[in-house]
Amino acid sequence: MTITFFQLVNETLTTVIENVQNNHDKISTKAKPRPLSAIHEEIREYDQLSRQLEKEYRKSMRIVDDDFELARTHWIQLQKSNKQGLAIRGCFLTMLEKYPQVRPIWGFGKRIEGRIEETWKPEIVEDFYFRHHCASLQAALNMIIQNKDDRNGMRRMLNEMGAHHFFYDACEPHFEVFQDCLLESMRLVLNGGDALDDEIEQSWICLLQTIRLHMGEGIEIQRANYLSQCLIPKEMEEVKENWKKVESYGFRKAGITLCESAFKSYSELLKTHNLKMTLPIEANKTSQSFLALSDQIMMALDKTIQSYTPEDGFMNLIQEIRDFVIKFLVVEVCPPLIRKSFIDGMIHMLCKILCIKHVKEDFLHVWKKVYRVMEQSMIANIVEY
Repeated sequence: MTITFFQLVNETLTTVIENVQNNHDKISTKAKPRPLSAIHEEIREYDQLSRQLEKEYRKSMRIVDDDFELARTHWIQLQKSNKQGLAIRGCFLTMLEKYPQVRPIWGFGKRIEGRIEETWKPEIVEDFYFRHHCASLQAALNMIIQNKDDRNGMRRMLNEMGAHHFFYDACEPHFEVFQDCLLESMRLVLNGGDALDDEIEQSWICLLQTIRLHMGEGIEIQRANYLSQCLIPKEMEEVKENWKKVESYGFRKAGITLCESAFKSYSELLKTHNLKMTLPIEANKTSQSFLALSDQIMMALDKTIQSYTPEDGFMNLIQEIRDFVIKFLVVEVCPPLIRKSFIDGMIHMLCKILCIKHVKEDFLHVWKKVYRVMEQSMIANIVEY
């Protein structure tokens, strides 16, 4: 049983990196071939800019130069005392308890709904998928620390991991949550000779902030790929044709229909997952805040659709949608449930306007991508903001 379990962990990590590399290899472009010298010059300029950005980031985050040796030594010590798994389990338990909005990300997190802490904690630590996820993270940390002396290799590996996590709906702030929860777990569960002291904790902070930086780079790269390639011109022709009918129907009426359906769905999902959150917008279609939000959502969707070009996809949308993000930034929500709610509301609105009784899978798939393009452009602005 033990051998099979850890084989599964190793296969998972291998698949992560292979999938990212395979997806990268499959990327196609219509651009004309460029001289090799121009490509080399672009790579050199990118590396220089990247090093400068990393230097500025490390300065802004107060990251001191550190070779992570204390963190590595501490991690090896935890392996010898069989405490690595304890620290990782504590990290996930802290996340599930302290940040309930992340629970729907994982299947084992969804099963917590309606349960009190005394009942779900003992059960979840025995859950196979919870244990597998913890073991995968433990193995990933081992790989990262083993490659700490090869900074370029470690960076490439973290970029690949970050790019893969994009498809699990992870975004840059999630890595900050992970950092905080892992350190809190170590403070809580480690004692005696394994406990953190100030120097060891500082070394861990440096390591985890470097992980955040380079996995964030991977997500940013994959986000750019997604925005430029997720929809093809033929799909967008159909989207724009349907959107003209929405515009003729009236953005105000369409927005009210979308938001009413989305708010209702979100409230039901919050109850289902036992999450005590509400949108700080009155769910009343006659209120000014509701009308303002519904109008802005329709404008954001319109900007999303109109920003598409066959050459660059939606790459210009991040800048174009910035004003909406600044005005209507909502922090205390559950992103997976917000996404599901507003996609449901958008499809409900489209079906009503386009007189669709039975939604086809390809129609649903295309409009989900439209929504995700808008969402990812918003996230890019939130991260910068």
